[in-house]
Amino acid sequence: MSYSVMKTNEDNEVIYQRTDADGLVRRTCLAHDPEFQSWLSANQSSLPDDIQAKVDDGILTIADAD
Repeated sequence: MSYSVMKTNEDNEVIYQRTDADGLVRRTCLAHDPEFQSWLSANQSSLPDDIQAKVDDGILTIADAD
């Protein structure tokens, strides 16, 4: 499973999509989604380029783990 940038909606929020191992997109979410944030935290040293670019640009923040 991996996430990528899907698009930016009319409210200027970035929508992310989760692609499973079989290549199918099964889920979309916004940056604050708990499952997405958990994935970001677990993979922050090896994020896909499009996700890393959002982090580097300050558009996406990885929440501190509880």
